[in-house]
Amino acid sequence: MSQTQENTIKIIILGSSGVGKTCILQRAFDNEYNQNAVSTIGIDFRTKFFKFDDTKIKVNYIDTAGQEKFRAISVNYLKGTDGAVLVYDVTQKKTFELIGTWLDDIRENNKMSIGKILIGNKVDLELDREVTKEEGEQLAELLECKYFETSAKSGQNINESLDEIAKITYEQWKKTNENRNSIRISGASEGKVSIHEKKNCCGGSSSSSQ
Repeated sequence: MSQTQENTIKIIILGSSGVGKTCILQRAFDNEYNQNAVSTIGIDFRTKFFKFDDTKIKVNYIDTAGQEKFRAISVNYLKGTDGAVLVYDVTQKKTFELIGTWLDDIRENNKMSIGKILIGNKVDLELDREVTKEEGEQLAELLECKYFETSAKSGQNINESLDEIAKITYEQWKKTNENRNSIRISGASEGKVSIHEKKNCCGGSSSSSQ
């Protein structure tokens, strides 16, 4: 990240069309629920500020279109993303089965190891369930990430899940930046030694005479 972007984290929300990605953000940021919300066309995003380790962090939650015709746009945004929320609809088994496809997109388009969580949305429709809580937990365990069951309609676990992915992503972001700084400092130190030795050689002086 550049100096002007170093305190900005980007979290992308991925999932099939209709799983409730937009409704999740509307509930989190506007405390509203619109059952007839129009599907996202292209990309939209919301911003929230956090303070971790006395560091102010700007988090952009990027809402993506789930339709296949907009897939190229969503994939393009993956390249600079720091974290991901994978969402499926507990009443639609197919959306659960397609989580692997979104994971493939992450692996193919993001070179970093990014933080992620898995969300099973629409748990208010318990009678229409096609994916059990146990199945969701098993997939999350396989993906080595946390699992949340949410309802954009009632607000269940909406803020908790989005705050948690911000925290997870920040920890990963901090570790990545610490590694970069370590490499940068190490490289600078090695460069100084190299120049110093070259001057000694060309000037005919030895280190003991300085």
